[in-house]
Amino acid sequence: MNRDTRAANYLLLAFSAVALTLLILPTTGKVRQARALAAYVVEPLPYHGDRLAARLEGVPEGAARLIRADVELLEARRRLEEAELLRAENAALKADNERLSAAAGVKPLAGRTVRWARVMERDPQNWYRSVMIDAGEEQGIRLNAPVVGVEGSTLGVVGRVTEVNPRTAKVLLLSDELSAVAAYLPGQGWEGLVTGQGTALLAMKYLPVDAKFTVGDEVYTSPTSASFPPGLPVGRVSRVFERDAFLAYQTVEVERTVATAKLKEVLVLAPVTEADAAPPPEPPAPPKKGGAR
Repeated sequence: MNRDTRAANYLLLAFSAVALTLLILPTTGKVRQARALAAYVVEPLPYHGDRLAARLEGVPEGAARLIRADVELLEARRRLEEAELLRAENAALKADNERLSAAAGVKPLAGRTVRWARVMERDPQNWYRSVMIDAGEEQGIRLNAPVVGVEGSTLGVVGRVTEVNPRTAKVLLLSDELSAVAAYLPGQGWEGLVTGQGTALLAMKYLPVDAKFTVGDEVYTSPTSASFPPGLPVGRVSRVFERDAFLAYQTVEVERTVATAKLKEVLVLAPVTEADAAPPPEPPAPPKKGGAR
């Protein structure tokens, strides 16, 4: 019995000595470094981001350098992985753009960055006002960027971007009453302003009163347009209104080249102010001087 008591006393003394040693050792630098490294290995998350400086406060310099280097290495690996994902996404988007362009028979526009986007939403109560597309600021879409559609293998004016979100954008259609684009008739050479009417048909205003027009005349964007490159099809004259003696200009009705009711995909161009230095495509014919804008 005495032997067991002595063994227990020896163990108590040994544990007491170890406990006293542990209480004294944390004041030394090597132990503090070991404790800091062990804490980082067991739970590294609190050391990442903005919390790194606070967590390293009071940690010996040697351990702090090791922890900081490991955190920076992990951050570099994460950024490298993100860059690789972006590269793969850009390659996929480029291939998708080329595929859609080839399928539609659309030739690239010289000197312009383009981006295909799908129509994802439209307001049933304002069918001819605007549409939402599945591309936004993260995909390179910019405010006031011109938007065109495809009818067969022909590009046609759709509208322009009026709202940009991170992954979506709103396109104000040319058919909206607030939309307008400078345009002209190559066969006649007269220039005017095409405006929306809130319906499937457009109106071309400010045409000379003495000019003669025929149903079927083609209408294209003008070189004077501030939003669209010149020479893009807008539509065809579908009706010539009777001349109003009280107006100093004529108005004709225009049927759109690209019917917005059938839009599934659109092509977003770089805004005119951001276009490359390469010259835009030549319009079918220059407008005559004297037409009002």
